[in-house]
Amino acid sequence: MIRERRNEDLDRLCDVLGELDDHAGVLAGRQPRDWLQEVDAERSWVFDQAPVSVAPTRNVVGHVQIYRPPDARWVLDVVAQIRREADDLLVIGRLFVKPSRHDYGVARYLLRESVEYVETRGRVPVLDPNDLASVPLPLCAKLGFREFRTDACTSSVLIRAE
Repeated sequence: MIRERRNEDLDRLCDVLGELDDHAGVLAGRQPRDWLQEVDAERSWVFDQAPVSVAPTRNVVGHVQIYRPPDARWVLDVVAQIRREADDLLVIGRLFVKPSRHDYGVARYLLRESVEYVETRGRVPVLDPNDLASVPLPLCAKLGFREFRTDACTSSVLIRAE
């Protein structure tokens, strides 16, 4: 189940990050706890496999955050291409899931719920280009994300826009 992230979840999330093959590239030298707390997120969710939501558990296996776009060149490139304003975007980032046989399904659920949250607010979902190493790209395509090339990023920015 998805629930709001609590401070008590941070140690477990740091452990999960340490299990990911690409975590060093995503963290870019930052400490996991700092990375998880560095954006002022509108939503910080975890996927908790425990059947109860009363207390944090050791069953937290996934994480996602939704936040306003940063003051970055790639955001300006994106809004120019889609003819919208930066305030029309909400970024989905810090999406990662503990490696297991169910990780694709958990990632799909977190991403799908994040897209729904963003779109019900009348905003355009954008995946943070700095976090894409831990996001299954085929899943993004299935959920309608398209690549946008920008001058500011070596990788593409993925946007769910019509």
